[in-house]
Amino acid sequence: MRYRAALLLLAPLLLAAKPVPAPLVIAVAPDAQPRIPVRVKDQEFDIRLALSFDTALILNQAPAERAALKPFPLIGKRTFQNAMIPGGEATFRFNLYGITPRGQEKSTAPIVWVSRPVADDGDGVLGLTALKADRIVFDLGPQSPVAKTHRLTRPDKGSVLMKVKLGDETIRVSLELNSPDTVMNARAAAALTNAGLVKRAGTVGYWRPFPNVALPFERLAPVDGARFLGLPLVRPAVRITEAQAKALGARAGTSDASDDEDAITVTAAKKKGRDPWILIGRDVLGQCSRITFDRPGKAWELICGV
Repeated sequence: MRYRAALLLLAPLLLAAKPVPAPLVIAVAPDAQPRIPVRVKDQEFDIRLALSFDTALILNQAPAERAALKPFPLIGKRTFQNAMIPGGEATFRFNLYGITPRGQEKSTAPIVWVSRPVADDGDGVLGLTALKADRIVFDLGPQSPVAKTHRLTRPDKGSVLMKVKLGDETIRVSLELNSPDTVMNARAAAALTNAGLVKRAGTVGYWRPFPNVALPFERLAPVDGARFLGLPLVRPAVRITEAQAKALGARAGTSDASDDEDAITVTAAKKKGRDPWILIGRDVLGQCSRITFDRPGKAWELICGV
């Protein structure tokens, strides 16, 4: 009984003494992208980290060939046509391989290599959750003296995506340092417009998620003090069709009818187009000094000067 009582007394101390894993800190140079070397087989690749998708490693074809990667038999090679693909069409090969990001243990991840370049600043792009640390911290530089902490919850600790209810829409939200602008589709823009946060501005720009991809968008003008998820709306834009861009006096982009569903305007009578999504870009995230992916806490934590 005495030993049992002693263990009960010691239990809180033993639990408190359990070491907390150190966060993985990735320094990001001003106006640069987060990068990490990743080893696959006997090759080390120069890889950009993407905050906006999960787990997969997407490679240009040349480094995949250098590592002698082989696709799954029969099912591991497909050709797709889509406006999001550089050139509108490409062959995708995929398989599961062991990957070792520098400073991390080896793990297995899906690797996709594409016949057209998907990264022009390195060998490829890695989804953030392929890194297995509990907390992944992006250090973007000195902290503002008026910095605020924003904690944005995620429904799934293993995914980067957030979900936000606005009016009668549930919007999928992601973060991405590689996008200069905050971009959304038509249904998300309609929800923000109906909430009184933005108005159409009538000027055209282009979203360039991959090399040789230029998808037209229309600028949105935030109302004074407008915020989404507690963050300011700085330079938001909504995807539009090529026809809409032409009507606004813009030159042609690279989208086609296959991508129009993201640009269909919602009417009061009927919802159309793809489910609503928003990609929060560097126009907002560039004002942050730290961005933390808290895996067990199911949250993003941003320390920003806004």
